[in-house]
Amino acid sequence: MFSRWRPRETRTKQEEFLLHRLHRTRKLFAFLRDIRRELFDDAFQAELESMYRDTGAGDDPVPPALMAMALIMQAYLAVSDAEAVELTVVDLRWQMVLDRLGSDEPAFGQGTIVAFRNRLIAHDMDRRLLERTIELARRTKAFDWKKLPKDLRIAINSAPLEGAGRVEDTVNLLGHAARNLVTCAASLLGWPFELVARRAGIPVLLESSVKKGLDIEWSDPAAKEAAIKDLTMQVASLTRWLEKNLADEIAKPPLKEHAEVLAQIVSQNLEPDPGGGGGSRIKVLAIVAVAQ
Repeated sequence: MFSRWRPRETRTKQEEFLLHRLHRTRKLFAFLRDIRRELFDDAFQAELESMYRDTGAGDDPVPPALMAMALIMQAYLAVSDAEAVELTVVDLRWQMVLDRLGSDEPAFGQGTIVAFRNRLIAHDMDRRLLERTIELARRTKAFDWKKLPKDLRIAINSAPLEGAGRVEDTVNLLGHAARNLVTCAASLLGWPFELVARRAGIPVLLESSVKKGLDIEWSDPAAKEAAIKDLTMQVASLTRWLEKNLADEIAKPPLKEHAEVLAQIVSQNLEPDPGGGGGSRIKVLAIVAVAQ
């Protein structure tokens, strides 16, 4: 199903130069470059591939090990999905770790990293990835393993990132997971996607993107807050509709898997709005708890 990730073992002159530059700052990149083959050995790559057993990988899949490595670096720098995609082109450190030095094309698309993170979380492989990375850091003493939980859990657990992008990131996660759920339901029913979205009360999915469907001024904090409430109420409507109309199907794969991913994103990223009205807001305490 997959072409496994087989990064080179020997160092090039360019890599030696970069590793020397990383001697004092951003040591994690040097650590990941040196342990990548051991971290993602055949046994662990097989575990990552098993996440696709029920649903298949699609056409020309990016190796799961490469995606997992990208998530570690994304978490370390606390950057958005969109920036992570660009860093695979413009940042030599990312290119070195991913064994893509000199590439002028992104290693993956934004939708791919969102889908992979969702799948990783749904199969509880985010914790497995973190545990293996910590164990190698402990054993090799090449990186302070005590820093890894603080740096990694934010992105791997898909908690909202600090800064202006956290609302957009949550919207993208929710939208992608909801779209997958509606697509799966439409396939099971033999209905058009648009019909399921309308019947389920989630018309925001009828646009080319959820952000376009919400149609707000994204520079306005109040508008963002209202958009989250609107989106989460539509997501709740979708869940209720599926539980009523596809009660048997939602209890088993493949619909069950998509429903669980969506529920986990809601649980990890949102909390009830203390202002009432039945809406939700971005969790503001999750970052504090992780970062302390």
